[in-house]
Amino acid sequence: MTVRRLTIVLLLLAACSDAQPARESTATRDAVAAPAAEGTANEREADLPDFGDRRLFLSLDFPGWTTMETRSPADRLARLHALGIQPVRSDSTGPREAYDTMEMAGYDPNGEQARAYHFVDFSGDGVDDVIYSGAWYIRNENGEFAAAEGTHLKLYQVMNGRAVLVMDHHGDFQRLFRGRPGEPASFRAIHHGCCADPEWSFDYYRPVRAGDTVRYEPYHRVMGREGVQLPATFLARPRAFTVANDGYLLRESPSIEPDPAAEEDWYRWEGHGNALAEYGRGARGIALAERTDGTGRVWWFVRMDGRTPPRDAQFDEQNGEGIRLDRLGWMSSRFLTAEP
Repeated sequence: MTVRRLTIVLLLLAACSDAQPARESTATRDAVAAPAAEGTANEREADLPDFGDRRLFLSLDFPGWTTMETRSPADRLARLHALGIQPVRSDSTGPREAYDTMEMAGYDPNGEQARAYHFVDFSGDGVDDVIYSGAWYIRNENGEFAAAEGTHLKLYQVMNGRAVLVMDHHGDFQRLFRGRPGEPASFRAIHHGCCADPEWSFDYYRPVRAGDTVRYEPYHRVMGREGVQLPATFLARPRAFTVANDGYLLRESPSIEPDPAAEEDWYRWEGHGNALAEYGRGARGIALAERTDGTGRVWWFVRMDGRTPPRDAQFDEQNGEGIRLDRLGWMSSRFLTAEP
């Protein structure tokens, strides 16, 4: 075969995939089994209460407590004490550490602040419950105080004038979804990886009743990562699709960067350029936005369905909690087959 003909063949093969040929996965090449498709993309994703508004769904911002808090007592600390809640603080048992409030940007090394506790009727019984969303502090069984990594989310249900801890988890409270009158609310938290981990996730929680007590369990997680370019404009309607090619890559941006830079950004998947995960034929997702690059390649910003997980990923977090984990990023639309 002549050099010219060999070159043409290699170019044709490269055009048929958005995979990284030199980084071929050692995972099995069997097709991924797709779940049965029923209804439209919106109908199938009705379990996420904010998915109908894509801009809201992708927002990392906290809207504030104004629309959620049902009571704002003049003396928060006194109200907490009346309910039996003692904020975790070092200066409740020892001297207070001096610190520069401007330099610490609102963080208090002495422990939980009363202003991080909020009064919200999440149980739906007409009584103001309590939510703590803030920095994480601990006091061990010996009474020793310490600050921990990450953020802390605690829910207290108020029953018979006393607060009962019904949920204790990592993350920040982000959004409340009220139920019907008399029914408990569901909510969404945002969890930024601790210890300089670059991933973040939207965690959805639903109420679980046991008599009069309302506890919460996570049931759906949507993962992103530092460096992922979120779209500013969206498709008129979400577009469900199936991946039609093997070794298809989910990327942080609508571009192909197959080789690592001389000095990679700290948050990237080492040796994989701007890739986040690799999917097999049959994987499913939903496109939320579209963008065309300078070469004419059309990219879709997608939410990949956790029920058809990637074969390889920067964060291989199919956790043991049994929670569906979807992933966000960009895919070339060339080998994505849209549903009718």
